[in-house]
Amino acid sequence: MTQFKYRRKSRFSPARRIGFSLLASLLLLSAPGASVAQIPSKVTVAYSAVSPIFAGVWMAKEIGAFEKHGLKADLVYISSGSITVQAMVGGNLDMTIAASNAVVSSILRGAPLVAVGSITNRPAMSLFVQPEITRPEQLQGKVLAITRHGSSTHFLTLFLLEKLGLQDKVKIQPMSGTREVDAGFRAGMVAGAVRSMKPGPKGRVLVDLPDLGIPFSMDLIAVKQDFYKNSPKTVEGMLKAYIEGVAALRTRKELAYKVLGKYLLGGGDALDEAYEYAVKYLDRQARVEPAVIQTVLNWENKGETSVNDFFDNMIIDRIIKEGFVEKLYK
Repeated sequence: MTQFKYRRKSRFSPARRIGFSLLASLLLLSAPGASVAQIPSKVTVAYSAVSPIFAGVWMAKEIGAFEKHGLKADLVYISSGSITVQAMVGGNLDMTIAASNAVVSSILRGAPLVAVGSITNRPAMSLFVQPEITRPEQLQGKVLAITRHGSSTHFLTLFLLEKLGLQDKVKIQPMSGTREVDAGFRAGMVAGAVRSMKPGPKGRVLVDLPDLGIPFSMDLIAVKQDFYKNSPKTVEGMLKAYIEGVAALRTRKELAYKVLGKYLLGGGDALDEAYEYAVKYLDRQARVEPAVIQTVLNWENKGETSVNDFFDNMIIDRIIKEGFVEKLYK
């Protein structure tokens, strides 16, 4: 007699059984001791000039500092601080490093931004002029180049002309970007320009702006207020990456020269000048000093406005207190 074995039919379809298996796997991976590879958060960081003042963020990108802090960063060059800030407000940038006057002015006009860092708290530029100019009064009736209206070069040129008693006596010519300013200077189209580096081999320093004792941030590190509120860990990671980049300039000099050559598209003696400039002026801690905000507010005739409406050092102060910066130089 033939015997048949009864096989109980499963109540669940194959698709549902696969679903249960996947759920079980996820529960196992989420258990203590299990590890899941995290996908880095993608961030876009904009800088506003081809200048060694941005060497810190370039180094951060090249040494993998952003990835170290769980971020995949794309660097975007947008000529001029004022344009960079506009792109920040209306676009998809996560962080911008742009002229402090452009950042502060935009916040005054309602832009939802906050400064979370400063790359340097003094005006790291000089007024370079043609070799035949030896005295400030010789600039009267001549042309000085800037990148764009609202840029740091524009702000500092106006500030300097007022200090020299040459306000409204010198023509200011926007040239679009730093490379265009340098080209115009070398061609003799302009008498001079406020620049971080010598715009041409014949250029000479007429005024060194740090000597004026003006508290001024060359560029503030700014983010949108809602991003700062909703993604503080991402902001912290970006700031730590930047600070590591600044440290690497000093501790990895050979690589720093290669990085400067890559982003400045140059070499030779210009790299020596660029490296010395970056090491001299870039602050190790990247902290915003209230006085640099006040300088811009005074210029905008808004000196009574509270500086605390424009920046927040909370994350930077915590990074410093934890000893993060100090450890990078040991």
